[in-house]
Amino acid sequence: MSDKHFQRAYSSHMAGDRETAKRLYEKVLMKQPKHVDARYMLGTLLAESGEIELALTHLKAAAIRMPNSPMIHTNLGNAYLKLDKLDQAGECYKKALKLDPLVPETLFNLGMIFHRQGSLDEATSYIERSIEVNPAFHEAYMMLSKIYREQGQPELSAACFIKVLAIKPDKIEALFELGNLYAASQDHTNAVFYFKRVLEIDPGNESARHAVAALSGQTTETAPRTHVENLFDDLSGDFDHHLEQLGYRTPEILKEMVISLAGESASFDYAIDMGCGTGLSGIQFKKMAKCFTGIDLSQKMIELARAKNIYDELFRGDVCQYLDSSQHQYDLFIAADVFIYIGELAEIFSKVRAHAKPGSLFVFSTEVETEQGYILRPSGRYAHSRNYIEALADNNSYTIVSSQTTILRKEAQQRIIGELFVLKLEHDI
Repeated sequence: MSDKHFQRAYSSHMAGDRETAKRLYEKVLMKQPKHVDARYMLGTLLAESGEIELALTHLKAAAIRMPNSPMIHTNLGNAYLKLDKLDQAGECYKKALKLDPLVPETLFNLGMIFHRQGSLDEATSYIERSIEVNPAFHEAYMMLSKIYREQGQPELSAACFIKVLAIKPDKIEALFELGNLYAASQDHTNAVFYFKRVLEIDPGNESARHAVAALSGQTTETAPRTHVENLFDDLSGDFDHHLEQLGYRTPEILKEMVISLAGESASFDYAIDMGCGTGLSGIQFKKMAKCFTGIDLSQKMIELARAKNIYDELFRGDVCQYLDSSQHQYDLFIAADVFIYIGELAEIFSKVRAHAKPGSLFVFSTEVETEQGYILRPSGRYAHSRNYIEALADNNSYTIVSSQTTILRKEAQQRIIGELFVLKLEHDI
């Protein structure tokens, strides 16, 4: 690193002036094409700037000239990882570890690759080794806790989060996940403790506030919008497969209920899927709808639904706000597993009624509550009584023309009982 141009380039790079650093690295290489350090650092800079393919060209050239550099192999692996080329990235990390087996970040990255490839035992081994090398590696503890949870070992997962908090006491993600783990094991006291700790650090955390209410026996009117958005953004990647494993058939059963009333040739001019998610209800009702609209709070869910080409139009947002601005009158409203995140349903029933054609159908599901009204359960979801639904239907000129009790899904080996409804607007007023 004696070359003054390289030193200037490197100093600019470390100071965050990538444009100057890139120009100086290139100047060095024009004069000295075999300058390995300049080649390697330019490749690293390009990878940092998102120019991955060009970065690979320089990093591979540097690796050929200096095959015994673990750092070059590691950064080459990082570039491959950014392109989602897991096999190539893994090979680079393995070469780096043969040269220097005690780099915790490289061990961790290789563990991450095995995790993404579904090899949980190998992932665990490498991430545990990264912690042995660096006991304060809190990111590794976070990842290890995720793997333990996937392996069905919640106690080990919780222990990892506690390790994280010993290193970073205010790590909100660790506090929140500990709350979730204790809630799942029905230890509501400890769960509330950790969610309240989140609120001490971040008083505006709506998900923690909702969890405290649910676990403390409070019933709020609705789940916070940000909580629902974040929940479904997080669930989006594996949502359909997850529900399939839980035996979820609500959209299919709702369609069968509509067909039993309106016949196989049932057709609707304007249908709206309120809380459309990835489009599971849309798939069932698509052939019935001449014009089909999907609404959801989660941007990631909307993107997945769009890729399926189910709806004529898709909007991200709140259903009531959308209906306020809509010029359409609809003859089919669908809300599968939507009301479990809304306690007080009076507003949405009113908005639906205001945009409903005479004879329109309103189909939806609820979790069953045996008492009056509605309740927020420890799960963070709402359950509604049949009397409550009947009163809302009557107040909005709807008649319950079909209903049935069913198992909505399985959760922690428990069957979640729900009720499916088909309401009809019998007359206009």
